[in-house]
Amino acid sequence: MSTDQITAKRVSADNTSTNSISTNNTSTKHISVKRYLPDNSTESYWQAYDLPVDDSTSLLDALNHIKEQLDSTLSYRWSCRMAICGSCGVMVNGIPKLGCKTFLRDYEGDIRIEPLAHFPVQRDLVVDMAIFLEHLAAVKPYLIDNNPVKPYDPKAPETYQQTPEQLERYKQF
Repeated sequence: MSTDQITAKRVSADNTSTNSISTNNTSTKHISVKRYLPDNSTESYWQAYDLPVDDSTSLLDALNHIKEQLDSTLSYRWSCRMAICGSCGVMVNGIPKLGCKTFLRDYEGDIRIEPLAHFPVQRDLVVDMAIFLEHLAAVKPYLIDNNPVKPYDPKAPETYQQTPEQLERYKQF
């Protein structure tokens, strides 16, 4: 996939070019999405959309609007809408962001949306996360005690409390 070849197509909600602010507290935002359709071409390209937005419009809302109203072929991922799962991760003007947590009001001018960097692109904004998920499964985000585990005894007054010395050893990491 070459990023050198860029073409653009402008689409708006009413199929006309619009850049005016309406009276119902919305404005128009120009968003360019990097598209990749492996069934059609080996090259990626930019497609531009003009969207009605207000102060509460998130990037995920914008992508959903594009998918539902303007271009049903756009592919992207999302799940929880609460900035927990990370499914809606994309690059916004070259910076990784979560679509559900990114608001268009925070961007002046045009916005460029691309798939996450350093991942193989499957289609449009959808990337192959298999290698990342394998690495994530291999991580053990907890301390592993080298001492043998004692059988649980509910009457024993012992607890596994971290000592100040253990904390200092841990801080080196």
